[in-house]
Amino acid sequence: MFESRVVCICGLPGIGSVGKVAADYLAIALECSTIKPFFSRSFPAQVVVSQGLAELLHAELKAPKERRDMFILSGDAQPLDIVEMYRLAGEILETVRAKGVSDVITLAAYVGEVKEKVLGAASDVDSAAMLMDSGIPLLRNGAIGGLNGLLAGLAPWHEMRGFCLLGTSSGADPVDIQAATNLLGVINNLLGLSLDISLMGPVMEEQEANAGEEVDMNYR
Repeated sequence: MFESRVVCICGLPGIGSVGKVAADYLAIALECSTIKPFFSRSFPAQVVVSQGLAELLHAELKAPKERRDMFILSGDAQPLDIVEMYRLAGEILETVRAKGVSDVITLAAYVGEVKEKVLGAASDVDSAAMLMDSGIPLLRNGAIGGLNGLLAGLAPWHEMRGFCLLGTSSGADPVDIQAATNLLGVINNLLGLSLDISLMGPVMEEQEANAGEEVDMNYR
């Protein structure tokens, strides 16, 4: 499905921090380094403080140490303004396209009474069929808000395919580690990463504790 293609996996804060947690774990497990930060005047008016150091809210495009066919995008927050959200999505997509990305996969949460642990959506009929062929049931109706939705939806306007994978969550927990782990299991299979996701819970819980209070933008 993604053989011989360059993929960008995106996870920004949202319900249960599901997408962000999964993307952050991928960045750690794949030993990624930051290649470009993204800032927005519409991010919440605050800084994140860690170990006494203050840093502006931002998103980061990262590259794995030993892979040239993948990028990871994660971030601290999402823009509060809709127009700025579209602007930032366009900047991100133009950046990854210039680096040869052909497929944008966003990670998010789905809150609902369904038996499936992960649902999928895609920007075109053929890509949606590919998800089904890979054993990923489709989200039949609803909406995917924020950058996690826009990056997948706008990808074709930037000559890329767009996908969104949604981990089913109750929406009750500020950080839903189980939903993020379910997403990582699907990513593992789709991209053949062979990551040990059993370590995900302890690693991310420690990172969250060290990072302090996280901004929850309540976007899927």
